[in-house]
Amino acid sequence: MSKIQNNISLFLITILILLICKNTNFFKNLYDVTSKNHETRQQGVYDFCEFFGTGYVIYIKNKFKLNSPPKIKNFKRSPKQYWIFSKHNTKIDEDKLIILNKAKNTKLKNNGFKVLDNFRDRCFYMVKK
Repeated sequence: MSKIQNNISLFLITILILLICKNTNFFKNLYDVTSKNHETRQQGVYDFCEFFGTGYVIYIKNKFKLNSPPKIKNFKRSPKQYWIFSKHNTKIDEDKLIILNKAKNTKLKNNGFKVLDNFRDRCFYMVKK
């Protein structure tokens, strides 16, 4: 009789663990962690060109292989996005500029900068000419 109870208990525990794994998307999350690199996962989780613009800054960092942080100007009130770059590189590169969340009716002054990336006329990556 105890062997049957043991098997039933083991079966119920297994079912419970599988239900918890299914409800928490454990298998999908495990696949995402193993198949995507850290930067790609971060870019997907954060907003791209809204509110903080973290996804856009990560995208620019990867696309243009930036090591030092460019000057970042956000038209919305938000925390600084310099944490995306290495903490060891705290010197801001004034020759590069990322503009986030520009309103469509706001005029953009180039001031000697050339636009290298434009996302929906809201977020820009610019470098000095």
